Amino acid sequence: MKSNFFTRLSAVALIAAMGLSLTACGGSTDSSSGTADDGKTSGQTLKVMLSEEPGEGDALGTSLENWAAETGNTVEKIIISHDDMRSKFPSMAKSQDLPDLVSTTFLHQLYPDEFVKMDEVLDLSIFNEQALDIVCKSYTSDDITGALEQFTTTCMFYNKDAFEAAGLTAPTAEDPWTWEELYENAALLQEKAGVKYGFAADVSRARYDILMYANGGSLVEKDGDSFTVTVNSPENVSTLERFVKANADGVMPKAIWAGGTTDNPVEYFKNGDAAILLSGSWNYNTFVNDISKFEFGVMVSPKGTVSQSSILGGAALAIPANAKNTELAKDFIKWLYEDQDNYKDYLQLHKGLSVLNGVMYEPENESAKEDFALMQNETTYMTDTFVVDESSSWRTYKDNEYRDAIKRAVSGEITAQEALDGFASALAESSGWSMKYPA
Repeated sequence: MKSNFFTRLSAVALIAAMGLSLTACGGSTDSSSGTADDGKTSGQTLKVMLSEEPGEGDALGTSLENWAAETGNTVEKIIISHDDMRSKFPSMAKSQDLPDLVSTTFLHQLYPDEFVKMDEVLDLSIFNEQALDIVCKSYTSDDITGALEQFTTTCMFYNKDAFEAAGLTAPTAEDPWTWEELYENAALLQEKAGVKYGFAADVSRARYDILMYANGGSLVEKDGDSFTVTVNSPENVSTLERFVKANADGVMPKAIWAGGTTDNPVEYFKNGDAAILLSGSWNYNTFVNDISKFEFGVMVSPKGTVSQSSILGGAALAIPANAKNTELAKDFIKWLYEDQDNYKDYLQLHKGLSVLNGVMYEPENESAKEDFALMQNETTYMTDTFVVDESSSWRTYKDNEYRDAIKRAVSGEITAQEALDGFASALAESSGWSMKYPA
């Protein structure tokens, strides 16, 4: 998934890409500028920094090519890995060698003062509000420092053939299952449809956490200008205990979450071993190409004791304020988003969720259209608790330790209470935050 919050730290060398250097309508490879008859600049070079994350590429690259051809400008791509951006971008700012446009999952949020405020460029009401707040808002203020490029959400895939064999009808937005019903129906699928596992989930705390948020839990709470650690609340402990039981009962493939195998639960779903999969929306088009043994679909997220929930992630297009050609970057941003035909062309290549209100990816298949409408609607289940957790940037203190604690509980090494107490104490000690539920 492409997510703006799940930052990984490793080093990959900076590559100056030679692949996209476009000249049209008199454009050139230098930075000399001219003005076309319509008042727009031409003959300039837009330097665009991209990451190596899956999903960046053809859609955005094609849009850049089309813009360059229309305006007579040139595009120069600079490829820096997602993991390497954290160190490379500050160095570029210090040496005054910034790109004009950046596709990023976190730089604009981590260094908001370095970027143009996007409400000075676009009418932000055109964007999906939930995704805009999570993907584009500064970590330290309410400033929107990026234009929403793309986003994904958590969703539930299901095997339609297995459901039919078990006599089950998929839940709807009007009549969702509860999480308890999901666990019960997962066991029914094993019994009557002959699947090996009723339910599987990616080994990601981002998947597990939608259960936590649905049951009213959170990792932290706002406490004035600071935060209080709440990850070991009674609600969260109860959620983890039920998750552990589902694994222990064999409804879920315990070895995956217990660390006993490196198998990917996505493969379990693709080969028919798991009837329901909690994963990311980006898998949809992969499944279209890879699944031939059965019909699959998307079903609405279950409701917990408090609500339904979803987690969003994605990437933004951000404009460094001190770049050489900020006005040229603004021109491309306006071209992409203010003319819906340009964005629709991008979206049809991207084949993902739409960032613009009133616009949706239009697959040819009617069933796929319904699935994309359902996934698009999942964004409405994003909880306030998730927003608060993200605003705390808790992963800068502890990150993988949280997932590891959950895995230790699933394996039976420690109890759910011990797992969450241990992580809560570690997070509080590292961050300096107090604990609402002292271990």
